[in-house]
Amino acid sequence: MELVISSIVTAIINLIVFSLIPFLWWFFRHRKETGFFTWLGFYMPKLKSKWWVLAAFAVLYYFFYNFDFTQLVDKETLDYIQSSSSVSANAFAGIGALAILPALIENFIGNGVAEEILYRGFLCKRLCAKFGDIQGIIIQAVLFGLMHNALYIIAGLDVGLWYHTLTFAFTGMGALLLGWLNEKIFNGSIIPSILLHGTGNFIASMLIAFA
Repeated sequence: MELVISSIVTAIINLIVFSLIPFLWWFFRHRKETGFFTWLGFYMPKLKSKWWVLAAFAVLYYFFYNFDFTQLVDKETLDYIQSSSSVSANAFAGIGALAILPALIENFIGNGVAEEILYRGFLCKRLCAKFGDIQGIIIQAVLFGLMHNALYIIAGLDVGLWYHTLTFAFTGMGALLLGWLNEKIFNGSIIPSILLHGTGNFIASMLIAFA
């Protein structure tokens, strides 16, 4: 129960933190034009590309997601990260089915919804409108990758330049694919990226929980 409560608190904090800037931006600049959730992309997703484009994306994402970049990291660094209480996923380590509910809450709401609101709902759409779809998607991916680097630094984890580089490349590529999914394959709805982001994080948490 303690872990469930902790996950709920984390999810709420993340929602507030990641939604604050988008909400203020909408409130002062766009509230007379459209509702906040519609402005972010909370509407029914509709496929706007050919079905085979979605199929190709699914194959690409499958191979991307199944690539374990930790194979490229030395054991000492991995042990250091896996033993740190600052890494939230470590709370699920080895607890099996007890991790399912808190992981669902944290991964789908605290990560999936909260992070997609800021990065794909707010930043990606604003950047695409200003610089064009391709440039906008790339810029938000770079920012998403840098955020994950910053989280390690803020937590005081000395993971080394190589791990930072891999983290940036892996999370940035994930953000690139999620942005492309929403803006180029679907109609701008952020629901596809929320579901994919949350599912990916949840699977990773389950692998840790049942290891």
